Parts: sequence; structure tokens; C-alpha cells
Amino acid sequence: MAVLLIASVGFAHADGFGDVERTKVIEDYAQKLEDSYVFAAQGKLLANGLRNHLKRGDYAGLAEKELAEKVQQDMDSISPDQHNGLVYVEFDALEEPPPSPVPVASTEPVSRPGPDNFGMEKFSMKGRTAYLHVTRFAPVDRFSTEAVAQVMSKAAHSDAMIIDLRDGHGGVQSMVTLLSSYFFDERPVHLLDELDRDGKVTNSVITSITLTGPRYGSKRPLYILVNEETASASEAFAYGLQQQKRAVIVGSKTSGGAHKQFGVPVSNHLIAFVAIGRTVTPVTHTNWERTGVQPDVLVPADQALDVALAQVAKGSAQQ
Repeated sequence: MAVLLIASVGFAHADGFGDVERTKVIEDYAQKLEDSYVFAAQGKLLANGLRNHLKRGDYAGLAEKELAEKVQQDMDSISPDQHNGLVYVEFDALEEPPPSPVPVASTEPVSRPGPDNFGMEKFSMKGRTAYLHVTRFAPVDRFSTEAVAQVMSKAAHSDAMIIDLRDGHGGVQSMVTLLSSYFFDERPVHLLDELDRDGKVTNSVITSITLTGPRYGSKRPLYILVNEETASASEAFAYGLQQQKRAVIVGSKTSGGAHKQFGVPVSNHLIAFVAIGRTVTPVTHTNWERTGVQPDVLVPADQALDVALAQVAKGSAQQ
């Protein structure tokens, strides 16, 4: 599940990006991969690959944006991981202030509802089936918690529910936990673990006993729609429920990003990302990295909603 943490380091000069800065960026990034990449052996391969390209002069004369593109190509040829890479940004990454920590007890929102209502962009009833389109998994505070409760109150009397994660991207694990909890009973369910490069559990997704809104429970049908753009936290939500046999996944396979990343500015316009952790299910101790979440019902993504509604109708007719 993708997490962006940014810490400033100021070794690149603001007045230019020359040979010294370019070399420093590659050497520093290679060291970060060797020291922190979630798979130590692959991290060393990636680091040595970048160092070899640097020695051969393959990065000579490249501007920051060009360097980012070339490094990505070189890394993908060794060991692809969508959570690794130099990312070019238009703003000055070295001058961007770090985010202010939000006290746990604060009543101020840590995220804003925006036009997508904390990522729960659209709710509607399609007959007796509740439909929720989720675009992102927002940080959890009392405001987003109440927004989830309101949505689940609307769905409370439906016969089945469809959650649309097509084109759904990243977010935070706490919202994955919160939303997942509504689809189980009060008994805690262990959905996922986050592991560091040593294989130690650093965090777990375990459903909550107490919820603000009405619990949907474990019995009513739940369908999750996905496509190749479904990524990160959206994949974690789908995978966790699929592995517990709680949801039927409909659509095309997802993008395949099960790693946690860390980002550090390394020049005025480059942020170096490294995958520092991975998410697995305690059921099989596997994840969806590179393979994607495999749908239970494989159909073209643009047909997924119609197929899910047909499955609901078929199930209702058989009762």
C-alpha cells in the first residue's frame, strides 16, 4: 500500500544541475536502494546497475526530467517496481516545507472532503443494490469517519452492495481498515500485514469492533469493481476482502502495486522513491505485487458494473 513520506536533504544546488549534482543524485539514490529496498538482494542489483550506468557516462548531460526517465528505464530492465524511481516535479522539492504533524486528539480535519467526499465520490441505489464509487482512501479523522458512517447508513437496508474501485488509486491504510470493517461482523478479522525488508510485521489491518455507522455485516453480497488503473490502497482493500471470501471481484486485473514507498527530495526537481515495505495477507502470506489482484469474474472493465448487477439479480432469483 503506497505511503508518501518526504524528508528534505539539501545537497543539490538551486542555481543549476550539472555533472556534480547529477553524479551526487545517482550515487545517493543507489545507496538508498542498497540500504532500504524491501528486497535486499534486488536492492543491491539495482544500486550496482545505476552505478555502472553512471561510470559508463550514460547519464552525462541529462537534465533532471530526462535523468528521471532514463533511470526509470534502467531500473525497469533490472527489476521493475512501480514504487521505485526518480520522479520529476515542477515545484522546488528542496524548498517544500515538511507537513505539520496533526495531533491525534485534534478536532481539525487531516483531510478535506473536496468534491469527492473524502474519496466516496458517488452513492446511489440501483434498485435494492447500493452502489458506491470510491476514488481514494482518505486519512481518517472524525470528519471522514462520519462521512463513511453516513454512506453506510444509506446502504443499510440494501440487499447487496457494489463498491466501484475502477481508476481508484492510493490512500492510507487506516481508511482501508475502517471501510473494510463495515463488511464483517463484530469479531475482529485480520486482513493484511505490512512487513519491512527483514520480514518483520510493522503494521496490521484488523477490522474494528466499534463503528460509527451501521455495520453492513458479513452475510449480504458484496461486489468490488476493478480495472488496470486500480492501484495501491484500492488494491489492498479489494485483496483483503477477496482473500477472506467476503467480496466477489469483478473486472480486469489491477495494476499490481503492493509495496510501501518512501520519498526524499534529491535535487530541486527530483524526488527519489524507494519501496521500503510490502503488504501480505496472513491467509496465504502472498500479495498482488506485479501480478495485480485477479478478479473472480474476469470481464472487460467497462462491463463490470452490468455484470455485477446481473450477478446480484441472479442471486436474488435463486433465493
